[in-house]
Amino acid sequence: MTIVTHRHCRELGYCNRGLRAWCASEGLDWSEFLRRGIDAEILRARDNAMATRVISHAEKEAHRG
Repeated sequence: MTIVTHRHCRELGYCNRGLRAWCASEGLDWSEFLRRGIDAEILRARDNAMATRVISHAEKEAHRG
């Protein structure tokens, strides 16, 4: 299981304002995301290009070990 964190998003240049708005529009808990991250599969189900990009980034990091 891959967990996408706030750090992954920031490394790709995603801004907090946009991330917070996106979480709200998708019914995702912003505070929980900041604390623990979110399972990549939950994001993958959103079928969103920005989510797909950050999932790929997090998975590459996880596979590097």
